[in-house]
Amino acid sequence: MELILCGFPLLGILAMGAVNRPFPQASNFAGYGLRPTNLSQAQLNAAVTNYWAYWKTNYLATSTRVAGDFKVNYDGTGTTVSEAIGYGMLLSVYFAGADANARNYFDGLNRFRKRYPSSINHGLMCWRIPPAEGAVSDDCATDGDLDMAMALLLAHRQWGDGGYLAEATNYLNAIATALVRPDYSLRLGDWNSAAGQTRPSDFMPAHFRSFYLAAGNGIWTNVEAKCYAILEQLQTNSAPATGLAPDFSIVAASKWIPASANFLEGADDGHYYYNSCRVPWRIGWAAWFYNDARARGALSRFMSWTVSHHAAPVNFKAGYRLDGSNVSGNNYDTACFISPTGVAAMATTNQIWLNSTFTYAKSRQEGYYEDSVSLLSMLVMSGNAWLLATSSPPKFTQLIPGPDSTMILSGECQPNPTYQILATTNLYLPYSNWMHLASGVATGGVFSITDFQAVNYPRRFYRLESP
Repeated sequence: MELILCGFPLLGILAMGAVNRPFPQASNFAGYGLRPTNLSQAQLNAAVTNYWAYWKTNYLATSTRVAGDFKVNYDGTGTTVSEAIGYGMLLSVYFAGADANARNYFDGLNRFRKRYPSSINHGLMCWRIPPAEGAVSDDCATDGDLDMAMALLLAHRQWGDGGYLAEATNYLNAIATALVRPDYSLRLGDWNSAAGQTRPSDFMPAHFRSFYLAAGNGIWTNVEAKCYAILEQLQTNSAPATGLAPDFSIVAASKWIPASANFLEGADDGHYYYNSCRVPWRIGWAAWFYNDARARGALSRFMSWTVSHHAAPVNFKAGYRLDGSNVSGNNYDTACFISPTGVAAMATTNQIWLNSTFTYAKSRQEGYYEDSVSLLSMLVMSGNAWLLATSSPPKFTQLIPGPDSTMILSGECQPNPTYQILATTNLYLPYSNWMHLASGVATGGVFSITDFQAVNYPRRFYRLESP
């Protein structure tokens, strides 16, 4: 329940584009797990914003073709990929409030991705765009599209613009059509017509929970459950001593197993390598924000092996076989492998490991991929990576003037419940005497109504109710 005073002098406070969840948000979302204790919350927030400033300087680039558009410099030459655009869109939403240009970056990245649709499903983004940004004909990669859809949902919550929700809804429909198999496993991309192939680093249960909360579509609950089931099978049958996940997985004899060498990218396709190093961050995010026992169980196996075989985070190497033995050339440390372990430690309550990992991450600067995964992991570790909440109260998100001096009220509540809005000019009247203004079903967890009588009153009080 929320009470708002709506008078024409107050419009400037609640205008379109206000930042509803400005960084930092760590005090508003407690989460389920630890945060680093070797730094204060203010120091954690500062470390993350400082890293964002560094990240922007090095990787956020202006489009070479369209003024005002942005891309993420993936390889130092100006090439970008959908994965990178997804990371940039997520980061831009989270740093709104701390960065006055965050929405400009987000919108510029969003416009950029729409200029390059997949050649197979035009509702998705093609995987790779060269530096000159000419016309390309390419298919999609699942992870980038999942992150961009999530970013659009967060943008709707952040800035209150219904256009973001409409785009997210269309995006989710395209993902459900092109990237989710009938058994609810995830394809590698819209090109991946073969059955029984997936990539565990695409398992984003926190995203899928948010997708369900926004859309009320049970497909996302089924996808979430399928991802956990595949991960459980991989850990139990292929990595019982380590809890590690492979870069790629296939079905053989009705079971999910690690892919063989050179399945898609290289000799380490069946190992814990540069794709699956993100799994502890993706799964840990769901454990921390949504308190998911399946996520915490998967992470417990992984962290038991991690802390028993590594004296400190800096000793965690760049790749392992699923039995925990070394892969060739892994004898160095890198943030894309180490920073996600901090999220796992956060969710499994290993304070010493968490403290050391955050300290390592905040001062480590490498390249686009390493730094992006590290910064996104730091956002979770600092308590600032909010998602769509499962129990947030109904609330108004904006009041804006409509045509002929009407007032448009928009808000949020849980997907598909009924809501009603009451109005009065006298705040001291009992609620039974307030006027019923509107009621309906909040499709997708949002609503918008117009008060045609607002012009007749110098001020107006509104009350939002939802079961």
